[in-house]
Amino acid sequence: MNQVDNKKLFIVLIIFIALLLGTNLVNYLIVSNAEEEPRTIIRYEQKTHELEEETALFFEALQRITTNYFYPVEIEDLVEGAVRGMIDILDDPQVRFYDPEELEEFLLDARGSYGGIGIRIIETGEDIVVFEVFPDSPAERSGIAAGDIILEADGITITGEGIERAVELLRGPGDTTVEVTIRRPGSEEPLEMTVTREEIQIATVSSERLNHDIGYIAISNFDSNTARVFLEHLNKLEEEGLEQGLILDLRNNPGGLFDQAVIIARDIVPEGEIVRLIGRDGEVEDIFTSNAEKKSYPIVALINEDSASAAELLAGAMQDRGAALLVGQTTFGKASVQQLEKLPGENAIMLTVANYFTPSGHNIDKHGIAPDYEIEMPDILHYYRYFHPGRLELSDYGPNVEMLQDMLIQLGYELESSGYFDEATSLVLTEFQIEADLPASGEFNDITWIELRKELDSASRKQDEQLNFGIDLILDSAPLNNAGRTD
Repeated sequence: MNQVDNKKLFIVLIIFIALLLGTNLVNYLIVSNAEEEPRTIIRYEQKTHELEEETALFFEALQRITTNYFYPVEIEDLVEGAVRGMIDILDDPQVRFYDPEELEEFLLDARGSYGGIGIRIIETGEDIVVFEVFPDSPAERSGIAAGDIILEADGITITGEGIERAVELLRGPGDTTVEVTIRRPGSEEPLEMTVTREEIQIATVSSERLNHDIGYIAISNFDSNTARVFLEHLNKLEEEGLEQGLILDLRNNPGGLFDQAVIIARDIVPEGEIVRLIGRDGEVEDIFTSNAEKKSYPIVALINEDSASAAELLAGAMQDRGAALLVGQTTFGKASVQQLEKLPGENAIMLTVANYFTPSGHNIDKHGIAPDYEIEMPDILHYYRYFHPGRLELSDYGPNVEMLQDMLIQLGYELESSGYFDEATSLVLTEFQIEADLPASGEFNDITWIELRKELDSASRKQDEQLNFGIDLILDSAPLNNAGRTD
């Protein structure tokens, strides 16, 4: 090997050891923004000479490949592959490596805003389909609608290129334009429109007043704006009057930023412990607390199997501290805390650095939080909005057909959920199309999908047994007055 190669290997050695150790004492900052909370430091120590012995195999293999391998190979690619391999060995789905592009995307998501046109898209086969249009967004003002298929952006074909490529082309700085070509269900000719991008604030919190003057707040996930926006919604509802009570909907919330859940808990969990962090040595690393007074109105929190991470932190604190009763189904069971560690070359690695326990000492990781009242929901009401198989017709067979049949059954039509698109399915679909004032083809197509989703949007609220049970629980406030765990 020449001097240049030796120098490269030496640099790789330094980077690799730095990655594996961080330093002899690695300080992981778990939470930095939880309202002046003291910084939590977890210290890990390794013996350098032991590490050198264990990594000798890696460096010997690296040297042999770079010296003797027939085909050209970049040392940087080998090192990145080694890092990704280390992550695979950990078998921890929360740990991952970010290259510069992936890191930029992650930080955009955590920030809660991005430059774009204000749509959520899904990939169906080779098509990129508009799944949702955000209210008062550039897309809505330009006339883009749910169900539209995006064909091109700035003259570049999107079909068949994957969802990541579509996102790359549609996003961009505010006050720039993008030429979008779409195919609208029911329209033969493509539509072209010029959309001016804006800074899109991702809405993670929504609220309304339900029947009986009960307040309702839903949190879809926790980004850097969630706590602030939640408190704005809650304060508005409280100013208008929340004597009857509040329903906090944490269903289908995958979690997000730890500190945002802590800030919210400090407002709605009465004085005392919210959550404790446990390091890898089993010692308590930090305890987060609240100084709030107990709310004067009853609270019910809705949870399900897709409530995870920060959502479980908040739900567990509310349950243990008697702030609310939980209604729904046992949560996902993800109670680990991750920390983003920057690496050379604008790369990063997300590491699991601690677990959190509820105030009563429950370890919910891989177990979840059991509700106080277990109320099931039909699976179809969880997942119908993600259904977009394209065209279905007589003799088709499979899970897409079965899901279509389940949706029609949920709307009250008499039909067998067989997974086979038979004459009975075609007749029921024809009946639905006639009632929706659509062409009565008896086949499932994009126009039918849009109308079917509208009907299920309405039905999902009316048939939401978990929400309706929560309302009844609030109206019968006796159980809520005795909320709280003693175990």
